[in-house]
Amino acid sequence: PVLAILMGLADGFNPCAMWVLVYLISICATLKDRKKIIFLVGSFVLSSGILYYLFMTAWLNVFLYIGYIRILALAIGLFALYFGTLSVYEYIKSGGLIQCKLQNNETRKKSMNKIQALVLADLSWFSIFGIVGLAFVVNSIEFVCSAALPATFSFVLTQSHLSIFMHYFYILIYTIFFMLDDMIVFGLAVFAINKYTGTKYEKYSTLIG
Repeated sequence: PVLAILMGLADGFNPCAMWVLVYLISICATLKDRKKIIFLVGSFVLSSGILYYLFMTAWLNVFLYIGYIRILALAIGLFALYFGTLSVYEYIKSGGLIQCKLQNNETRKKSMNKIQALVLADLSWFSIFGIVGLAFVVNSIEFVCSAALPATFSFVLTQSHLSIFMHYFYILIYTIFFMLDDMIVFGLAVFAINKYTGTKYEKYSTLIG
């Protein structure tokens, strides 16, 4: 449980998805529409959590199928170490600039246009489904962006001699704490309707992760 909490929290500090949440909130905040924040941002956060849980169960089942291979354990550990070191180096090099190298400016601009169109449109099932689709795309990118942590945790689970139920239970704990920062930012947005909610936090999230 301690490993699930710590790694889930660390995994949650990811620039590949947080910027979408902050931008989505900022657009809703300009409209001063708490209802849209609750439904659209809430749908994004909930969908992100469900999708990430499913992605992690896929990792788990792959490792359960493969079984324990010493070279695989070493490779995953080295990958996690390399990823963490590289992230800190890039943060220092960029001066704390929020960035995700899996998304170029053109891709990000398209995502921003889609978000703006969904927020400005009348609230409907179509807009909510659009937000869910956006959450799927963003979390697919995020999962690749921070693959070291969920892969490491899933691999550790397969070597812990637990029941299938406990495997999925610990992934649930991991996912809840992975989503904790998003839920906090969402909660602050609902009560404050502040377009700057999360921007200061976002700057340091990469370094913490």
